[in-house]
Amino acid sequence: MARWLLLGLILLAPSLGATLAMKLELDTLTDKADVVVRGKIDSKEARWDAAKTGIWTHHSVTATSTLKGEHAATIEFVTRGGTVGNKCQHVAGSGNFAVGDEFVFFLWRDDEKRLQLVGMIQGALAISEVDGVVRAKSSFTGLTLVDPKTLKPLPEADRTPLDFTLADLESKVNARIKPVLPAPAEGK
Repeated sequence: MARWLLLGLILLAPSLGATLAMKLELDTLTDKADVVVRGKIDSKEARWDAAKTGIWTHHSVTATSTLKGEHAATIEFVTRGGTVGNKCQHVAGSGNFAVGDEFVFFLWRDDEKRLQLVGMIQGALAISEVDGVVRAKSSFTGLTLVDPKTLKPLPEADRTPLDFTLADLESKVNARIKPVLPAPAEGK
């Protein structure tokens, strides 16, 4: 146990303020998500949890489209951390979302039925327009990406964010969630 704690501290030393995470690919984000929705942040509010031991920021989103899960015009998801009064909790990698920002969100439902981002900030692909093409791009802000086998930080070449045209992203998510029908039996 002490060896793992020491390894964790060594890994964190060069990246104070970062959270260790495995890089998630689009298939993993899609598979782990209960809901995949494109939308804009309408509001956000930090609140204490029921035990007043942790702060959660609640984000309200107007959904423009739903790629997976039940569609709702408005959804709410939570991220760990925030500021309530003069108390502040910062959780690296949880994201800092501004009202008006647009994303494709990959969300999972926790034991308390709250929606949270799959893979922390990795589960929010920012929408932007580049040369007239709408794109969706992930971020690793606040995360130190590690190799799942060695727990060592990934080399820079392996830290490329996901970056898709919105049409390609939607197509890939749709293909992933559609059930594959079994091949017909021979002779039928």
